[in-house]
Amino acid sequence: MKKFASIDIGSNTVRLLILESEGQGDFREIDSVRRITRLGKGMDTENRLAAGPMETTLTVLEEFRQTCANHGEIPICAVATSAVREAENKEEFVRMARERAGIHIEVIPWEEEAQLTLRGVFWKIPHQNRKILTFDIGGGSTEFILSKGDQVVGSTGTSLGTVRLTEKFISQHPVSHREYENLTAHLQSELSSVKDRLPALRPEIAIGTAGTVTTLAALDRNIYPYDPAKVHAVSLPLDNIQKIQTGLKAQSIDERLQLKPLERGREDLIIAGIAIVLETLRTFGCPSLLVSEYGLREGIILKALQVP
Repeated sequence: MKKFASIDIGSNTVRLLILESEGQGDFREIDSVRRITRLGKGMDTENRLAAGPMETTLTVLEEFRQTCANHGEIPICAVATSAVREAENKEEFVRMARERAGIHIEVIPWEEEAQLTLRGVFWKIPHQNRKILTFDIGGGSTEFILSKGDQVVGSTGTSLGTVRLTEKFISQHPVSHREYENLTAHLQSELSSVKDRLPALRPEIAIGTAGTVTTLAALDRNIYPYDPAKVHAVSLPLDNIQKIQTGLKAQSIDERLQLKPLERGREDLIIAGIAIVLETLRTFGCPSLLVSEYGLREGIILKALQVP
């Protein structure tokens, strides 16, 4: 059996996945780790990766390289998304990752990020020839993909990331009514534009992937410790999501930290993340959200191995 690793370097979280091939496109997960590093902190104003988050991320990459080495000499496919691709000093970061961690990073455009995410999602959620809106909420961006069956009919990238939106709109916890109104007004305007850029195809279902939506599922089902098998394919009615958001908005950071299913490091960002979910469902007329534990990390490996 062969082992393969993928690393997804996002604006908020760095994720490692190691799979073992069982032949004929079948895989078994043998290790999965994620670390919140806030690599994209301050990008909206500085357009550069800040020294502190960059150092934290490089340290995590060194840790991930050692984790891979513990499983033997395995191929590592590492990609960076929104924060790195927009940063003026991205070449410096890529060079330092190569020199310090021995990891070669490919900085991918949002179009490829969207395609890889969809491949990872459909690996474990059969499309069943449905019209589907898939969205991947990151720290620096959110990608939207409209598909019919396994065919992409439209996709678009945005700067609607949890780190960006929190830095721009949310300054206090509990969240003030005015700040949240400003955030939702911005999202409604941006998502209306997203809808206009996509074909006029009403989705039958909305699928979300990445940390915001998996955390939502964990909060809704009170899943702790985190269990991917219990989170994957959970369906969340819009009303449930709104109730969770209402409760979180009224809490201080310390109060949110008492919620065991809420991943540490998301206690301030979760408000903006859930707001993206709520306004996306409303904009596209979807009554619920289907949660995918799978996404970009899996799509990276599937592409590298040329798995259909």
